[in-house]
Amino acid sequence: MTSYMSWLVPAAGPVRDRLAGVIAGLAAEHGAPVFAPHVTMNGNVEAAEDTATRTLERLVAGVPPFEVTLTGIGHEPVFFRSLYLRAEPSARLTALHEAGQRAWRLDGPPYRPHLSLLYSDLPEERKPAIADGLGLALPMTIRVDAAEVWADFRDEADRWHRVARVALAG
Repeated sequence: MTSYMSWLVPAAGPVRDRLAGVIAGLAAEHGAPVFAPHVTMNGNVEAAEDTATRTLERLVAGVPPFEVTLTGIGHEPVFFRSLYLRAEPSARLTALHEAGQRAWRLDGPPYRPHLSLLYSDLPEERKPAIADGLGLALPMTIRVDAAEVWADFRDEADRWHRVARVALAG
């Protein structure tokens, strides 16, 4: 079995490009992995690839593209939540997460949607200055137009790979 995670991804365009540039810049500056901008829908799940793909397709069937508002910068002493943008937990975002929790049979802490900017073990005292230097005008709105499943979350981030992409079509 492989470990999978489901993501909601911003539509192509200047906002996604700006976020990808921030992620790449922070990664280069801090020796961290580069990853695509995304809002995590559901956490690690063990499954076969075809099961993960079919589950994602069922979860987003009939869901149209929608907007997610990024409201502020957060940081935690956790590698995968080192520095991120908090996402407003809208009804649609929360419903997709909850449907995924049921479909994947996951149990976990309350959903705190976010768009990661940096995966790192940087000391907490350095993060506020880094956040202040980003120059991001918040709140910021992204348009989500696809969901993806990524694999190998038990490995280093540079080994992760996308196994499925499903366009939101409503």
